[in-house]
Amino acid sequence: MGSGTAVLQQPPGLSISEDVIKPRCDKLGYRVVKLPNELRVLLISDPETDKAAAALNVRVGSMCDPVELPGLAHFCEHMLFYSSEKYPVEDEYSRFISDHGGHTNAFTAAEDTNYQFDVNWDALPEALDRFAQFFISPLISGDGVEREVQAVDSEHGKNLAVDAWRLHQLCKATANQEHPWARFFTGNLETLLTAPTKAGIDVRAAVADWHARHYSANLMTAAVYGRHSLDELQQLAAEAFSGVANTGLAAPQFSEDLYTDEHRGLLVRVVPIKESHTLEIQWDIPPTEALYRQAPTNYLSHLLGHEGAGSAFALLKAAGLATSLTAGEGSGISSRSFFSVRLELTAEGNARPGEVAEVVFKYLELLRAPGGVNEQIYAELAGLSELRFHWRDKLPPYSVTTSLAGAMAHYPDRDLLVALYHVPQWMSAWTDGVALPGLHLPAANPFVPDDLSLRPEVGEKEGVPQLLLHGPSARVWQRTELRFGSPKATIVLDIQTPAAYASPESAVCVRLLVKLLGDHLNEVAYPAELAGLSYSLTNHLAGFQLSCQGYSEKLPVLLGLLLEELANFKVKPERFAVVKEAVAREYANTAYQQPYQWAMYRSELLLNFKRWRVDQYSQIIKALTPEALAAHMPRLLGRAFLEGLIVGNISPEEAHSIVDSALTKVRGALLEGLIVRNISPSEALIIVDSALTKLRAAWGAAPLWPGEQKDLRVVKLPAGASSLLVEAGPNPKNENSAVWVTYQVGPDDLRRNALAGLLVQLAKRDAFNTLRTQQQLGYIVHMYGASDLGVQGISFIIQSDKYSAAHLALQVELFVRDTVKRIASLPEFEGGLVELAKAKLEKPKRLGTLFNAEFEAGVAELAKAKLEKPKRLGELAGRWWGEIYAGTCMFDRQAAEVEVLRTLKPEDLARFSEEVLGVEREVRRKAVVLIRGSNELQQQQQASAVPAGEAFLLVDDINAFKRGCEVYAAPGAQPGSSSSRGKVLLGKGAAAAEAAAGGAAAAAANSEDVAPSKL
Repeated sequence: MGSGTAVLQQPPGLSISEDVIKPRCDKLGYRVVKLPNELRVLLISDPETDKAAAALNVRVGSMCDPVELPGLAHFCEHMLFYSSEKYPVEDEYSRFISDHGGHTNAFTAAEDTNYQFDVNWDALPEALDRFAQFFISPLISGDGVEREVQAVDSEHGKNLAVDAWRLHQLCKATANQEHPWARFFTGNLETLLTAPTKAGIDVRAAVADWHARHYSANLMTAAVYGRHSLDELQQLAAEAFSGVANTGLAAPQFSEDLYTDEHRGLLVRVVPIKESHTLEIQWDIPPTEALYRQAPTNYLSHLLGHEGAGSAFALLKAAGLATSLTAGEGSGISSRSFFSVRLELTAEGNARPGEVAEVVFKYLELLRAPGGVNEQIYAELAGLSELRFHWRDKLPPYSVTTSLAGAMAHYPDRDLLVALYHVPQWMSAWTDGVALPGLHLPAANPFVPDDLSLRPEVGEKEGVPQLLLHGPSARVWQRTELRFGSPKATIVLDIQTPAAYASPESAVCVRLLVKLLGDHLNEVAYPAELAGLSYSLTNHLAGFQLSCQGYSEKLPVLLGLLLEELANFKVKPERFAVVKEAVAREYANTAYQQPYQWAMYRSELLLNFKRWRVDQYSQIIKALTPEALAAHMPRLLGRAFLEGLIVGNISPEEAHSIVDSALTKVRGALLEGLIVRNISPSEALIIVDSALTKLRAAWGAAPLWPGEQKDLRVVKLPAGASSLLVEAGPNPKNENSAVWVTYQVGPDDLRRNALAGLLVQLAKRDAFNTLRTQQQLGYIVHMYGASDLGVQGISFIIQSDKYSAAHLALQVELFVRDTVKRIASLPEFEGGLVELAKAKLEKPKRLGTLFNAEFEAGVAELAKAKLEKPKRLGELAGRWWGEIYAGTCMFDRQAAEVEVLRTLKPEDLARFSEEVLGVEREVRRKAVVLIRGSNELQQQQQASAVPAGEAFLLVDDINAFKRGCEVYAAPGAQPGSSSSRGKVLLGKGAAAAEAAAGGAAAAAANSEDVAPSKL
């Protein structure tokens, strides 16, 4: 572990330390500063970052709520976002952050309240100044109090239908009711306004008084991350936070008696909202924060949560009693903590919970026996922890500052990173116990890497993947990518087959196949996951995908194991029954999602031309047998197209070795379509032919027929009239209603993409302020740019327990009309945004000048967001794979869109907004999905979802609606596109490789930009 110590000239009252232990791969600079007011700040300098971030943690939380005002700490957190003495315009802070490419949030816990933001790096000084006012001089307006109570109440209403929140409150209800931990922390309309008002309490004064009494600088810790030097960051932090008052408060202390003897040993049976069978065993234990160097609960969770041979889970899984097991220390408080073992049970396991619990306790006895605390296992665990510490992927600044600001309240400055990422040392053994046959400690892990060296760079330093292999059944991309300085790689193998989604039965079979494969691979691949390797097996609308990532030395070993198991896979009836039960429950539980999630799912059914329904899946899976699935596999794999990508710390020569090794293990030749060696195109085509021969031998797979390529289309909404789908929510007990609204922009096009992004950039903060802050329609309010299978749109999502779905849709449309009027009138009147002008201008100016400044700022900030560099290999690989999967292969998309973005003028945006959003234009394509919750159904609320005079088309039958609509061309297949266009976008070397391969047409990969759906 590396560390550095610097002795700096310290101004009076200021203490500075740079003695922070950090990973070997970490090039960031760290400094901890204690300001004269005793507020401690961790400064993090990253010369390469595009984003800056800051977080501040206050060592006070919901356990300090007054008895007469449950939820006050949480409510105070909400109120600080409104305004301050220095920035009195409501929503000034949030608007500034949004306008400069960032986002904000906060959370209130039992003993802490944490506030965070990120922003484009050069806006940090202004953002930090606005942020600091939360803690210096916030304004708590009476009007804001009444409105924000509604937001907290909506947040609570959202939580009522979520099992995790319900179980958390149940734990409190079964605890010691004299302890403040047992109280209701969230707050709602009753606890924060109705009851206090009746009792004569001025809620606004209570919030202001609570802030003044509890927010003291000596109880605050902050983290600031930016491109500035450490000295510059120190100056910014000192200027921002020195004004926070230090009242010398002691940190609140709480007793240990969360649970007394009368509260322990309880068996509580719960009927969940979702269909699930779980068993959770929980112990309240002494807190282990001070033991971060030994990390005893990490050792326990490592073994209790182990899924390999000899583990508690392996025994329960083999007996058909459990489908998953997790173990670990959860969130407790400073005086007491919780350790839990949580098991997902089968129906059989749910009928025999005592036997399941016995296996867990027998494994605990094994750990108490001699050798239970095993030095070899502990050393391996410590070694893996240190490996993760030294080679962890770079995290977003927002995540870094949020976690470290909180950690500063618990750990010494020097050990902040070590404690946060759990790097343990040896501890002593326990007492004796008795083991259960079949349970034993895990063997040594064969996936722990020894070679962490970096391979020589190939090609440009920040180049793009090269298309080196292209045939009728495979398309392959590869790049040795070392820009992150990490000894890791990512491999993606996508198997596309027309039988995967040919019918609802096919879709269910593929889902079951993927889940059965995962179930089968779990035990053999689990050690690899512990060693920093991971894999995923997922199904989508055109087939299924295997991907793996991790340390490059052992990645070929994992991949070979996965492919061998995949090629030799057989359906086992006993595991089929268990997995079928889990998948059936998965389908059933879609009805218990949040209403806004259900609205988004129904929108996909409306817009995806070919999309089966989850209720169809639920019917089909009931009758499905192991024999039927086995019979389907030859059809599923009879014809396939392989598309692959490998990026990271693997040289072309090593890729060659990987291929040879894999081909000795797998009868098929899947890897031939995945790993690219340094070969000529003619040799590549020979390899493909050989691969297909072996693939046919393993699975009977053959090339696709012409016309069988992946073909995923989006419905082109009717122009002029809004398409309206109205449904009752699937869960009659959920009070919330929701609306999803979209305005289609059209297929992938650089200029229209840039215009849509700019419109969202300039309007999304106004949307939040209008629809949530002012109108208080609901807790969940979001305007965003959407992409559905390559078709762009501008969308809104709102959820509310107080207003009907139709009312929500109406308010969205009214906001959109106001936005169009403001933007459309700007070029004509050389101005606009009057409210903003009044707030910002100290003397009369031409509004056109203001708008031009706002427009230019919007362009600049959106450009920064688009050009933000990926921070880790997985993020870069995901970006490239999205282009490959969609068939666009525009690896320089961000730069290309920004180039177009910078050519736009205000009148371009005005014309675009009129076309896409303007109700008076015949070309607008709009869809609305209304999900009606139990509140509005019981009250029989009736409202129009569209303003008077707006034409709409009521969708009674989704399938009939889609049959009457046009569809958009698939990405990469628009009229006029050609292989030459593809050659321009593929990057250096790709066009030449394709030409040398015989000029074959681009491989069929016309698909979605978004994550493949499991449904």
